[in-house]
Amino acid sequence: MAEALAWLLFFGKLLLMMLLVGLPLLLIIIFLANATYKRLSPKLEEWERKRDQSKK
Repeated sequence: MAEALAWLLFFGKLLLMMLLVGLPLLLIIIFLANATYKRLSPKLEEWERKRDQSKK
């Protein structure tokens, strides 16, 4: 019984550490992706317009 409780405590701490490390990293990745998209968005729209004009 004590061993099962120790494993449960270990996995609980592991999950907590994964959340504490993973969530800030995820937020950083989302922020960088959003900033990159905002920077590239006008160029992408221009390329799309050129592509559409060349199809006509």
